[in-house]
Amino acid sequence: MNIRRFLLILLSLSQISLYAQYGKQFDNRGFEQWTTRKSVSEPTHWHSGGTATGTFSGFVSSQIETSSQTRPGSSGSKSVRLYPTKVLGITANGNLTNGRMNAGSMSASGSGNYNYTQRSNEAFNTPIDIIPDSLAVWVCFRSESATQNAEIHATVHGDADYKLIANGTEEPIDKLVATAQKSFTRTAPANGNYQWQRLSIPFEKNGTCNDVRYLLFTITTNAIPGEGSDRDDLFVDDILLIYNPSLRLEQLAKTHFEVGENIEIPFTLNGTMSADNLNSEANQVIAQLSNANGDFSNPIELGRITTNESGTITAQIPDLGPTANYNVRVISTNYPMVGGNIQEIEIIGDLGLDDNSIAFCNIFPNPTHSSISILSSSDIMEVRLLDLKGSTLLQQTISNGNKSVVDLSAFGNGVYVLQVFNEQGCNTKRIIKL
Repeated sequence: MNIRRFLLILLSLSQISLYAQYGKQFDNRGFEQWTTRKSVSEPTHWHSGGTATGTFSGFVSSQIETSSQTRPGSSGSKSVRLYPTKVLGITANGNLTNGRMNAGSMSASGSGNYNYTQRSNEAFNTPIDIIPDSLAVWVCFRSESATQNAEIHATVHGDADYKLIANGTEEPIDKLVATAQKSFTRTAPANGNYQWQRLSIPFEKNGTCNDVRYLLFTITTNAIPGEGSDRDDLFVDDILLIYNPSLRLEQLAKTHFEVGENIEIPFTLNGTMSADNLNSEANQVIAQLSNANGDFSNPIELGRITTNESGTITAQIPDLGPTANYNVRVISTNYPMVGGNIQEIEIIGDLGLDDNSIAFCNIFPNPTHSSISILSSSDIMEVRLLDLKGSTLLQQTISNGNKSVVDLSAFGNGVYVLQVFNEQGCNTKRIIKL
C-alpha cells in the first residue's frame, strides 16, 4: 500500500469518527485548508466573490483571506477574514458561503445577487440528512459602527439549487426546511483589538418541506447589502453544528450478581458531546449504583470511561452486605445527563449464614429444574429453604432418616439458600433453580 492511499484511509477513518461523535459537519470547518482555484485562494469548500457566477462576476473580488488570528483556545492556526470593498461605487459586503455566489445585478440588493447551493458541483454544496439543533461559531467583528450588524444565515433545504437572495428573499421557498439566523454587533471598533465571541444559533423548523437534503450557509460583514464601511472586517473560526445529545443504558446481560463478579454496562451515546469549539473538559460516562432503596442521592461509582461515543463500562460488583436489590444507571459529565433505562439488579451478599460450615451431606442436582435431593451422613432433623434476603420460604421437619427431597416446583427460577440441620449442626448451600 503506498503512503498516499494510507493517508487517505486514515483521513476517511477520522471523518467517520468525527461524524459518529458530532453528526454531519461542514467540511474544513476550522478553515485550516486553503485551495487556489482560478488564481483565487479560498478555504477549501468555502467560497466568496473570486469563484462567483453571474453577469457581473468579473467585477467581484474575493474579499476573503487567510488570517493567523484564531479564536481563544483554538488548536488550529488559521481563521478566515472577510472585508468589504467598493465595486463600481457600491459597497460590496464581505461574503463567505459554503455554496456559491452569483453576481447578477448592479444593485447591492438586486435579485440577481445571491448565494446558492450548486448541486452539480460537490465543491459548492453540503449534503445533510438531519436538521441540526443549533449552529455554534466563533466571530470577531471589527466595525466603525456600534449599531450596524453583521449576519449569519444558514438554511436547511430540499432537493434544489436553493438561493439566499440579497433582497432578503429565498427560493424556491417550497424547499425550505429550517433556518438558523442571527445578526450581531461589533466585538471591537474598526482596526481595534481582536475580541472574539462564540455565537450559538438554534435552527427553527420554519419551512413546509420535510425532505432534508442540503445546508446552505452565509456570513456577511453587514446584514444590509451595500451598508457598512470598507474599514470593517469580520473573522470567522471553528464552526460546529450541534446535535442534541442523548444517553441510554442498554439492557444488562444478567440481573443477579455475586460480590466481586464483573458486570458489563453497555450504553448508547448520540449527539454532540465535549463540543470542540467550547474549550470544555472531555466527556466522561459514569456507571452508578443506587442504595438498597433505589435512591441515587449518594450513588456508588462502579466505573467510568472518557468518551464521546457509545461503549461499555466493565466494573466489579462491590460487597455491600446482605443480599439486596439496587438500581444501575449511567450519567455523563459534558453534556451533563442522566441516561435513560435505569435497571434493577440483585447483589447476592452475606446472609449471616456459615456457608458450607459442616459438610455432612450431599445436595444434588445443583442447579436443578424441579427438586433437590439431600443425602446426609446422619439423620436429618429439619430442612429450610430461604430467599437471598434470609427470609424462610419453606420449612420441613424430618422425623427419621438421612434422606430428603425438597420440591421447588412452586418457586420461580433464581438463587436460593438451603439449610440442612442434624445433630452435628447446620449445613448451608446456595442452590440455583433453572
